[in-house]
Amino acid sequence: MVSPVEFMKQYRNLSVSYVQDTGTICREAKAKVEIRKYFMMDWDEGTEERTDYNHVTSGGRRNTWFQDNKKKIRNAAMGKGSPEDYQLALEWAVLSGKIPNPTPAKIHTYCDQRLGIDCSGFVTNYLIANGKKPDTPTVKRNTGAASYYSTAKAVNDPNSIRQAHLLVWMSGNSVKRSPGHVAVIQSYRNQCVAGGNMHVVESTGAGGANPKLLDSMYTVEEIIEKDGRVPVMILVVKRHGKSGSRVAVMNP
Repeated sequence: MVSPVEFMKQYRNLSVSYVQDTGTICREAKAKVEIRKYFMMDWDEGTEERTDYNHVTSGGRRNTWFQDNKKKIRNAAMGKGSPEDYQLALEWAVLSGKIPNPTPAKIHTYCDQRLGIDCSGFVTNYLIANGKKPDTPTVKRNTGAASYYSTAKAVNDPNSIRQAHLLVWMSGNSVKRSPGHVAVIQSYRNQCVAGGNMHVVESTGAGGANPKLLDSMYTVEEIIEKDGRVPVMILVVKRHGKSGSRVAVMNP
């Protein structure tokens, strides 16, 4: 089983093919690229997200290579891709001339400007990589953060928290929506530890997070037990320098 941190590192080690022109010879080379940006799709015309999506996916109507890979390229352009999907999207940017005279620096700049991943995109692809969900465009694109909340899958004992359990954000005692948030646990210690006691991997738009796809330490500040008014155990956590986030722990 791939751990959350190991899977995150795959997004930090994309290998993108391009042709390097030295002035005397042309040769195939590889650029190492990282997904660092948070990207949540907005389909409204004129938005930055829709503009980026249109740019990344354009130009391939008569191109056989694009037609063979368009579903994966579109996954990446929506912020819902696997590491392979992002590699293909960047290789399409090179092949289609969107990155003229490509170099590793230019490819990385294009990636930072046009591509990113949202929270459920990372979590869903992590579960797919571990055989917990089917690998289909529909699952990748349409599985939102709040859909991971289920009282039937809730972990209600802090001593039972394990690697690969999910954190789903709560608003009061109900799941948070529009937007929600979801992350994956790398490890947890049910005791006070300097620097935090929960190691979490996520893609987040939080201001204190840099890069936006990252692993970090949370501090569990309070444990609210499940009871008649509270449908699942809720942890109140400090993350990225701010206290007060309420999260429920879920089996994937």
